[in-house]
Amino acid sequence: MTLNVLIIDDSLSTCQLLSRYFSELDVDQVEYCRDGLAALRLLTKYRDHYHILVVDLHMPGMDGIELLSRLSRIGFRGGVIIASGMESRIIEAASQVVINSRLRLLGALTKPVCQTQLQICIERLMMMAPDLGRPTSRLSAEQIRQAIQDDKVVPYYQAQVDSKGRIEGFEVLCRLQDGDHLQLVGPDAFIDMAEQHGLLNAISEKLINCAMREWLEIGLHPECQHSRLSINLTPKQLASNGWPAKLLEYCDTYELDISRLTVEITENQALDQHSQHASISRLRLHSVGVAIDDFGTGYTNLTQLCRLPISELKLDMSLVRGIHMDALAQTILKSLVEIGARLGVAVVAEGVEDPRDYAYLEQYPNIIIQGFLICRPKPCQEIMRWLDAHQKVVHLHAQPQPGMLH
Repeated sequence: MTLNVLIIDDSLSTCQLLSRYFSELDVDQVEYCRDGLAALRLLTKYRDHYHILVVDLHMPGMDGIELLSRLSRIGFRGGVIIASGMESRIIEAASQVVINSRLRLLGALTKPVCQTQLQICIERLMMMAPDLGRPTSRLSAEQIRQAIQDDKVVPYYQAQVDSKGRIEGFEVLCRLQDGDHLQLVGPDAFIDMAEQHGLLNAISEKLINCAMREWLEIGLHPECQHSRLSINLTPKQLASNGWPAKLLEYCDTYELDISRLTVEITENQALDQHSQHASISRLRLHSVGVAIDDFGTGYTNLTQLCRLPISELKLDMSLVRGIHMDALAQTILKSLVEIGARLGVAVVAEGVEDPRDYAYLEQYPNIIIQGFLICRPKPCQEIMRWLDAHQKVVHLHAQPQPGMLH
């Protein structure tokens, strides 16, 4: 992996300090500009060379906000870190400029910036743009067709819990087995190719059929009496009027209470077609939950959130990771929880891996938590064993401790 950083700050000492931090984080190349206009000229010529920009806001000549507003015009595709000593409201306003410009906001940091904050920002870029990381071995269209034909579409399940550890539901994640290889591959290896060759519906149908068969066992576990099953559809699939009817048919076939099913819509395309809105409305009309996945990195904005009859909002892991020390992410979370409470929309925090982030999220009693810290994605039999272990832990914690009043 090659990672190049450009720091744009009029303070030489700040440029030198941040350069040292990045060098210690194994960044390949760190350069700096002390003027916004010079940075814009450099980026116009070498826009694809830099993967991360660190931008100060208060600079002579072209200030940081003007520079940020121009980045999308030149087609910059990397990530942006705002690092400023200005008051939080100005930093938040600059952050909105980045988001509205369809740029990747990695962090909005108040000076002095520490190395740990920069590390989290780098990790966010890797999550937002995995193509910048290690190359993924991708399946061909023929390999995908063969996996579908051979019934090698395998559902994995990842638990979602409330702040007390009670299970709220499971997201179904797709894995494909390539030939006789034991190692299963995730969506990064096949999802784009499947969509290009019209194979996504066939994968989804295989996945949902298998997941609903297995849910007959999983859903009966004592820990899952009221939990939900979440499946993923793309906006393109949602534009097909046939999917709501298919889902109702699946629920009827497998005797699944339709109110325990949630459809997660990925944010890789805008939800602006009449057919997409109609499908969402039809699903909600029949008591199927509808979740917007990866909120905060895609196309859905707060206006759509208020207009669409969704039931769940899933915050992208890039907003959740490091939230215990990110004031901007905390403000965004607080606002979304308040909006969700007014609209009757549940909020799910994805990608929770750090106990400190979990401890911060616990202060919100109505938030749902999902991530490796809770449960890694597992196939059916492994998730059943995980449920047995989870039940024992919950039961143990519920027992009165010695010396406690009854």
